[in-house]
Amino acid sequence: ILDNLDNYMSTVLVSEEGYNEEAKVNEPKLTAGMIPVYYDNADSKWKVAPKDNAENKWYSYTSDKKQWANIVTVSDENAELRTAEVDTEIPMNKITTFFVWIPRYAYSINAGYYKTSDEETPSQTNAKAEKRIDITFIKGNTNVGIDGKVYPRDYDETKIAKEQATPKIVHPAFTFGDEELTGIWVAKFEASGTTKDNKAVGNREGGTAAPTVPDDTTYVKILPSVISWRDIAIGECQYQSMSMANNRSAYGWSSIVDSHLIKNNEWGAVAYLCYSQYGIVPQMNGNGVNQSNMHDCYTGSGPSAADSVELYESFSEETNGYASNLGKLASTTGNIYGIYDMSGGAWERVSAFYNNGNANLSQNGNSKEHNGTVVQYFDTNTNSLNLAYTKYWDSYEVSSEEKNNSITVNEDTLTREQLWNKDANTEAHEQKRYELAKETWNNLAKKKGIGMNEVTDNYAYRGLIKQTSIGLKVKMSDTSASWGEAWSTDGVSVGSVNLNFIIRGGHNTDSLEVGGERTGVLDSFITEAKDAATTSFRPVLAF
Repeated sequence: ILDNLDNYMSTVLVSEEGYNEEAKVNEPKLTAGMIPVYYDNADSKWKVAPKDNAENKWYSYTSDKKQWANIVTVSDENAELRTAEVDTEIPMNKITTFFVWIPRYAYSINAGYYKTSDEETPSQTNAKAEKRIDITFIKGNTNVGIDGKVYPRDYDETKIAKEQATPKIVHPAFTFGDEELTGIWVAKFEASGTTKDNKAVGNREGGTAAPTVPDDTTYVKILPSVISWRDIAIGECQYQSMSMANNRSAYGWSSIVDSHLIKNNEWGAVAYLCYSQYGIVPQMNGNGVNQSNMHDCYTGSGPSAADSVELYESFSEETNGYASNLGKLASTTGNIYGIYDMSGGAWERVSAFYNNGNANLSQNGNSKEHNGTVVQYFDTNTNSLNLAYTKYWDSYEVSSEEKNNSITVNEDTLTREQLWNKDANTEAHEQKRYELAKETWNNLAKKKGIGMNEVTDNYAYRGLIKQTSIGLKVKMSDTSASWGEAWSTDGVSVGSVNLNFIIRGGHNTDSLEVGGERTGVLDSFITEAKDAATTSFRPVLAF
């Protein structure tokens, strides 16, 4: 009770508490069960780091070292490791999760604001080398930067000319409901899980149509070089992520931990740090889910070769694993201390939706049945978010026509489904789809820090192409079958009236029509969010 009270006060009261003057950043916030670790390169092992960060052994958020803080957890079977002395090895086979600390910061877009790229599309290497976002770390949960300046929460986009730098603002990911956070813990890898017989859940072994189903021993793990948890709807992603908070025997933490599916703005917070002086834009996980196999998507994999967007069929930990030279290229720091799988691998669910009242919200946004109960994040009668879960989901507004399911085309009143029916192929129908998508995009522009609207004015929507087929990607600027593009050619697509959940990161595939090399930390797409062999998830801890 006292721990909970102390945590409540530290998040609600504005204070510089938690700021480390020597490190010039907020120190990672710990609770019981969290073991700070560093990687001993000589032994190739993770070892207990000093909580006071003596000799910068645990973390160093500087532009040269880029050593983001890591913690691991272990189950009650290995509880002695939770209080082990500094430099004690934490064996990989005893770890249940890895998390990485993202400290509170303010940011500005200092190059390419609202612009896809320079006149010519930059090469992958050059695009990644550019530091397009400037970061200033913040003291405690205040708005005061380490430079002594007080930063606002928003800026007036109408007063900024395109291609110019934006004013620096506090990133919205550090406001969690009514709480102001000093930072967040983000899962280092895509989620995974196993059954009693040690099979990877959500995996389609040998490319079969039937994924491995979780059993009563299955819980979320965050580990490298294992098969990611896929074939899972977004409501179940949220359920499994939030269930972590109460599973103390698996992780050892106290009741103050709030676990949830990563929100869209939290994904943005990691993506923006990648593009800053303190990170590296990661190359893609080349061991992704492609159209031919739909199985064996390993976490923490690197590319098949430096700057390559080619897939590779088999996984080798020595060659492509997270600790290999190639593996580190897929980290947000270019070293072993960053976050992996944010480009390529599987698509990832983020806790974000277009508030359009579509039935997919409740059909796919609620959990499966657990112990006789379905957790209803969305009301099944109104298809609207239940108020109790407001802080766990990023909501984006759409037009009143779309939300009310009453859309006027010429003199006809259509439902969402009627507008997007493949037989509705007149120019008037297509124009209406364009108008509704554009309004959604303009509403997105009111939200900062999400890594979509601030990095491009070239985007796509899902609609008809030349009035012949439905579901392909169309640039807002023309009717060609193409992605909208953000920096480094990351794809950007906004929602249609038939789709309403957001996925990030991209999955690499051998078919450009369904993604191809369109992967990256800024990659954004929309989906029904039902079970899919190509989609995984990532939890976040906030307290």
